[in-house]
Amino acid sequence: MATISENPESTGRGWSERWSPLGGLGFVIGIIALLVFNPDSGETPADVIKAADDKHDLFVAMAIFGLVSIPLLLWFVSGLHARVRRLQSETAPALVLAGGTAFALLFFIAFEIFAAPFTDFPGKADPTLAANTYLTIDDIGWVILGGAGVAFALMAIAASIAALKSRTVPTWLGWLGAIVGLAAAATVMFFGIFAWIAWILVASILLLVRRA
Repeated sequence: MATISENPESTGRGWSERWSPLGGLGFVIGIIALLVFNPDSGETPADVIKAADDKHDLFVAMAIFGLVSIPLLLWFVSGLHARVRRLQSETAPALVLAGGTAFALLFFIAFEIFAAPFTDFPGKADPTLAANTYLTIDDIGWVILGGAGVAFALMAIAASIAALKSRTVPTWLGWLGAIVGLAAAATVMFFGIFAWIAWILVASILLLVRRA
């Protein structure tokens, strides 16, 4: 949850960097809205078939959000990378960029695995067969989402430690950011999702209100 403030000697930022935290805020708002409406597909073929009927529009919205998340997250990551690049760190900028980009791409893939099949379910296939197939690829989606959490942890820990070492944030906030970033690696246990939501939310707000 640590944020980065610029060097006093740094030149003015462009509008894209200045407002990049809005990408993070937009992503957080979207993911929280989806969690509230709970697009759960269930655990059995009967649950999947029922979800396809009852929550079709929600899954379509989820698929659309997966697409929108790419520019939102990459905008946020590019701004965070620009801030970290100004700090006295040789490796943190590369880790932030690599981890953040991987997170955005893996999140997109996982979300589309979860949502895209419901946009035309079951198509021309037998509903039970299609539901069983979905339950198989759903497990793959969770593994990919777990990879997204690990990538996010790489970005968050690198940014937090860089901010901590450069003393651009209070010590407690830097360590808290690193701890929350580490917790994000446990996305497959679901609570990790709340860790990266919290980190992006707080980091976006702090980056937005702190000016060079």
